Amino acid sequence: MRAVTYYRVLASGSGHSLLLVGLETGRKHQIRAQLAAQGHPVVGDRLYGGTSLDASYRPALHAWELGFSHPATGAAERFTSPPPREFFRLVGLNNDAILRGSAIDEPAVPAGASGKAAPAPSGGWDHVAPWYEELVSRRRSDYHEELILPGVLRLLSPRAGQRVLDVACGEGLLCRRLAGLGVECVGVDASQRLIDAARQAAQSLPPKARASFLVGDARRLEELPELAARKGSFDAAACVMALMNMDPIEPVLLGASAMLQPGGAFTAVILHPAFRSPGQTSWGWDVPEAPKPPVRKGKRPPPPPSDSRQFRRVDAYLSSMQRSIVMNPGQAAHGKAPVTTFTWHRPIQTYVQAFATARLLVDALEEWPSHRVSEPGPRAAEQDRARREIPMFLAIRGRRV
Repeated sequence: MRAVTYYRVLASGSGHSLLLVGLETGRKHQIRAQLAAQGHPVVGDRLYGGTSLDASYRPALHAWELGFSHPATGAAERFTSPPPREFFRLVGLNNDAILRGSAIDEPAVPAGASGKAAPAPSGGWDHVAPWYEELVSRRRSDYHEELILPGVLRLLSPRAGQRVLDVACGEGLLCRRLAGLGVECVGVDASQRLIDAARQAAQSLPPKARASFLVGDARRLEELPELAARKGSFDAAACVMALMNMDPIEPVLLGASAMLQPGGAFTAVILHPAFRSPGQTSWGWDVPEAPKPPVRKGKRPPPPPSDSRQFRRVDAYLSSMQRSIVMNPGQAAHGKAPVTTFTWHRPIQTYVQAFATARLLVDALEEWPSHRVSEPGPRAAEQDRARREIPMFLAIRGRRV
């Protein structure tokens, strides 16, 4: 029987660890049984071998957040209950801010392939900001310039005088493009450093261009006073290469939907989860069987024959998962400190369901292949064919109903 649990270690101390746990399935005693099977039973859970602090101590397991769709209206319902202070004291935490719950309000990941810091306004992932700004603004990522931004602008269909919200805006590239078209754009990102960079770059815009930037949690858009006052006033919203880096995603979509006028569109772009899932997909070659000439020591093996076929291997898809990502693998391989963040893999149905929960009717779904072309060589034509056939990005647009 399939049982899937996700967890993140929030803190450790005094021989205990405080975990933030999320369930994909809901089997009986799932959390307790799976943690015990890994040799880490819940404190106070005597049924599964957990050590009790005293005879009266209950299992240290608390339902912090529950969410479901209302059976009558279909509206997304969300209820929260802060964990007991004793849970934090078990790991030696006494800070009032942590005991109020800010520690568990921070999401587990800031960034994925784009390097955008998505969630908590604490700026805990500002270490990614210099890398991302260098990639997108200074070195001009060709994926952004030639594929992602043109596609997003086409789906947004911006017109002068419209208002657009850019969720997880990074250093504000999309907002600047929109402002240059006469659109008023508001960008939100958790990273103070990225917002500072966005504000600095916006100073080069023409005087009449309107672009503003806010530091805030993408999952709590309605809690930002500047946005709460403009609820239901935006013509469109976007989240570019960042939605796969946030958890949970339902509050992000609910907040963005609340900011839109009826009929307003929300556009999201992510790495294609079916073909570009980190650690679960990879390229391979289907090489016809033929006698292989011996390879001399120190010599490279010969390239695949011209009739070889390149394929994309998919090892898993339907199971959601979290994975760490090194954002600068080339530099890290040459001795520089790795810039590490995390990303979530989710199947397409999870994104569509989240759109539906947020009352966003999907009216466009596009799969974008890479625009790059291989250097001349025996494998170039086949690589280009595979690149054209196997998409790299997935774009979803939903309209508020």
